[in-house]
Formats: sequence, structure tokens, C-alpha cells
Amino acid sequence: GVSSSTNNDKAAEQAFIRSLGDRYPLGDAELRKWCWCYTALRHRSSPLSSGSRSADLSALAVWSVIYNNPGQLTSNYNALKERIESAGKVSRTLSIIEEHIFPNGLCARIVGGLGLSVNNQKLPQQPTPFPKPTATNEEIYAWEYSYYAINSCISPEGISFELQDFLEGISSSCGRRGSRSSLSKLFNLASLSNDQGRKAADASELIDIAYRLTVATSYLLQIAKAKGGTDSNSEDWKSFVPSNGATGIQSMVNSLLNAAKKQRERAGSFGYSSYPAAGQYATSSSSSNTTNSNNTVYIEEFLEWAETTVPMMASSLSTFLHVLFNFFCQKNEGNTHRFPPGVTPLLMPALSIDLTDKKPTSSGSVSPLSYFFTEANTSPDLFALASTSITLASGRFHRLFSSEADGLSCNRLMNGLIGYGGPTLIIIRSKDIKGKCGAGMFGAFTYSPWDQESGDFYGNSDSFLFRLGPDPMGVYRPKGEKSNFMFFNPEARSKGYDQLAWGIGFGGTAQEPRLYIDEILDGSTAKDKDLTFENGPLLSNKDESNSYCGFEVEAIEAFGVGSSQVIEDAMNARVEHRKEAQKRIRNAMKGAKAAFLEDMQSGLVGAKVFKHRDEMRG
Repeated sequence: GVSSSTNNDKAAEQAFIRSLGDRYPLGDAELRKWCWCYTALRHRSSPLSSGSRSADLSALAVWSVIYNNPGQLTSNYNALKERIESAGKVSRTLSIIEEHIFPNGLCARIVGGLGLSVNNQKLPQQPTPFPKPTATNEEIYAWEYSYYAINSCISPEGISFELQDFLEGISSSCGRRGSRSSLSKLFNLASLSNDQGRKAADASELIDIAYRLTVATSYLLQIAKAKGGTDSNSEDWKSFVPSNGATGIQSMVNSLLNAAKKQRERAGSFGYSSYPAAGQYATSSSSSNTTNSNNTVYIEEFLEWAETTVPMMASSLSTFLHVLFNFFCQKNEGNTHRFPPGVTPLLMPALSIDLTDKKPTSSGSVSPLSYFFTEANTSPDLFALASTSITLASGRFHRLFSSEADGLSCNRLMNGLIGYGGPTLIIIRSKDIKGKCGAGMFGAFTYSPWDQESGDFYGNSDSFLFRLGPDPMGVYRPKGEKSNFMFFNPEARSKGYDQLAWGIGFGGTAQEPRLYIDEILDGSTAKDKDLTFENGPLLSNKDESNSYCGFEVEAIEAFGVGSSQVIEDAMNARVEHRKEAQKRIRNAMKGAKAAFLEDMQSGLVGAKVFKHRDEMRG
């Protein structure tokens, strides 16, 4: 009887989960988990002594950790105790995030986007009768089977509307409905109102939310990977407190506002736009065609800008939620965290340094990891770059060269790059040249390795140029007309006879690259347009009337980027490249030595020497 009833319950549950699988892009195990969490939120008391039964984000995270894939293989009292300890850990961590990292009310808005409401507690509260420490594993398993049942979700009338809203909220907020749906969820977190029938949001608040979600994810990861719980007296969160009014964030805001303005002007040229112009970016004086000064953007404007300029921003919310709901589970403690297929995370890149050719300073220390990203946990520029590309979004920035540490030398930059077998990022800070261009940051990303010195371009279409603050951010991707992606031509390669640009270049031509780092840093240029990359300024404080394209380098850094494995493989490739280069030099020297000995033996050297002496004497 009991066995038959249990089998019937399991069959009904499996059929129910399969029916949900036809509607929601979640796995069977995920669907079961979220059905149980939804039920627990509505009518179970929190297992934490300080917990409440409200449907807030902390409560949902706690139940997610408590669930932790129950089953006979993990059913023992210690495992149950560890789940409760991990639940307390995530609850305390989220409290710190809510107080110090998030803007006011963001957690409540995230909960709303998940389809939950703090007022949906309709079922009577049930106590949590956890088994005693003396319970056997069999007793704990029996308790788990009862405690983790989802029978209350299964009804002849079908799935409730509330549960449908919740599962849809989980699907779209956690990135399972695609990037556009994820961007829409992000937009809704900052959405102000419906303006003339369209969703409108403040651009500054929108970018700030995405940025703070990513910073909070970094803090979550640090705590999730740490052994033990968070110390209530610890102040490690202080290095994750974002800076208000950061230049890098304003640069992204200005980029969004400019893109929105162009979209409205484009729509107006076809005679069907009645919407006001987007606000002019703050660093510029207002222009005659700006009809309002607010920061309002509409959802379709944000979607177009994000998908072309910062496509990885779509993952800011989903990455945060995935780490919150999954990385504190006991089975994921340590460094074994994984993201599910289809979820590409957006993380603040971790900085590291190449010590191959580096020497400690007089104090015995090594130079800082980066002179551009001094506050690595909260750098808006790191966030901006990570948002541009999958390669930059979820890995490391491994410094290969820094002019501050290695000297302002293009030859040393070339030495750090040549042979490196992976994607790279070059960042330049230019000097302020009065009346010509302002100080700014810009550079290039290349996916292809720097594996050859050549007078010809190489690389692939995963390359792009970019500009960061203080002006509006710009990302200039290949437009398909030409394939002049990357260029590495030291003067020594051609002995100066090829009449090409000597140094490192991107776009343009071999004689005049679009972005050109001159080998002696005396004639570097950054032009606004070419046939390979999209048009747009790289230098600061330039408009279309200013044709000046030269710049003076104040600082340069080059990074190998990607996963730790990608960087390790690329560094090994550079080691092998250097070995081959040394081998060629030795062989050349052996050849020269052999020729010299042959001349000596034949008497030719002496003849040459005396001939030269006679010529000098006349």
C-alpha cells in the first residue's frame, strides 16, 4: 500500500515536471527545486533563527541552499547541518550587499521581477520539524522525502497562475530566455514609467544597477569560495563598495544617451518620431538639437545600444542570481563552481601579472597589477570592458606589459606580445594636447595571437577598437568591408626598406593604420574612420571638425585575457616561440662562425683585411 502510494506520487510528480519542461527552459531538477522553493516560501518557517517567512530575495536564496538536491546519497545529519550553515552564510552576505553595495530597493525590485510578492502568503505557516541529531540516516531520508515533496504544487486544476509567474520570472531573470529577455529584465529594474506608451528608464540608474550587480557578484564569489562563514566583524566588503559618480560609469551613460539621440534623429528623418531627444551627455555643452536635458531612454533604445556596444551586460542580473542561488550549496564549496550551459557569466575580471621578465623593486615587492585599474573589485572601466565581449567577461586580465613598470618602450611592448598565443587587450592613456585632443583612454582587443612579424595584416573579425572615459564610451567592431585587423611590423624585420608603418597597428592600411603605436612612440595616431572597423573617435575631446589624429602616449598596458587555461596555454606558446627564436639566432651565429673559419682557413680573411687597409691608405 505505502510503496504503491509512493510510486504513484513519483509518477504524478514526473508527469507534472515533464509538463513544466514543455513550457519553461529549465531542466527537470531545476523545475523541481523551484517548485519546492516556491512552496517553502509560501508556507514554511525559515530554518534560520533570524529568518522570516516573507518572500524576499534573502528568503529565496536560503531555501535554494536548503534544497541542495536532497537524496539518499547525502542524507545524514551533518549534511543537513551544513546546508543550514550555508544558508546562514548566504543570508548574511546578501544583507551586506543590500546595505553597502546595492542602491535602495533593488532587492525588492529583483523579487518583483521573479514573479514574487511579499503579500502572497496565503497558506498557513508550517513549522520545520528537523530530525534530531540522534536520528539514523534512514530516518533522515524518510524525513527528507516528506519535507522535500512538491505534492502541494500538483493539482487537477493545473499549475497555479502564481507558480507560472514565478517560473517565468526565474527563466527570464536567470538568462534562460535569451539575452534580449535578460536585457528587458534589467531595464525593468530601473524602469520609471510608461512614457507615451513606451517603457522609459533613467540611463544613469540603469547602468549603475548593472554595474552594482556585477560588483556584488564578485563579493558573492569571494564569500562562497571562502571556507567557513562570514565574520560579522569582518570589513572585507569595504573593497567592494562602488564609487558614486565614477567617470567610467558616466562614460557608458553618455554613450547610451548619444545612441538614443541618434536613434530618435534617425526615426525622425522618416517622419514618424514624436519623442523628445535624449539628454546630451554631461561633458559637452548642450547643442541646438537637444530638446530636453534629462537622462530618459526607452527600452528599444537601450536594447539596440546594449546589443551592439555592451552585449554582455545582459548577463549582469542572471550571473548575480545564479551565484546567489547555487554557489553557496555545500556541494559547490571551494573552486568547483560551474555555470549551466547557455548561461554566459559577466564577472569582474581578475587581475594577474606576468613575472617572466620582471624583477622585484628595491623594497622586494612587485609593481601593482595595473596602473589603469587600481581598484580592481570596483573599477568601472573593468566593468565596461568586460561588458563588451564574452572573452573579456568571465576570466582574467593577465598583464604582459606595463609602461609604468617596464618603461615607455614599444620594443618592450612588442616583446611582451610576440608569440603570446591567445586573445589580448591593449590599453593606452594619451596626454592632453592643448587645442588638439584631451587626455583619454582607448585601445584594441584582438582574439588572434600575435604569432608573426609581418608587413601584412592578419587576425579575425573578433577584434575591435574601443574608447573609454572621460568621453562617451565607444566600441568599434568590424564592418565587413576590409579585414585589416592587426599589424605587427618592427623596423628590424624589413631593415627599414618596406616603406610601411613600423610598430603595431589596427585597421587602416599598412602605411597608415587606423590606430597606430609607433615603434619609437613619436608618430602614433588614432583616426576616426577606416574600412575595417566602425567609424567613431578614439581620442578625447574631438569632434568631426577636428582632423587631428596624433597622440602622445602617457601610459600603455597589455593584457592576455580569457580563462586561466587559455592564458596558461598562451603563455606556454610564448615560451616555445622564444625558444624557437633563440634557436634561429644560435643557428645563424653558427653559420656566420663557420663562414668566418672557412675564410680564415682559405686565407681569404687576411686578404680582405689587407685590401681594406690598402684602400684606407689610398
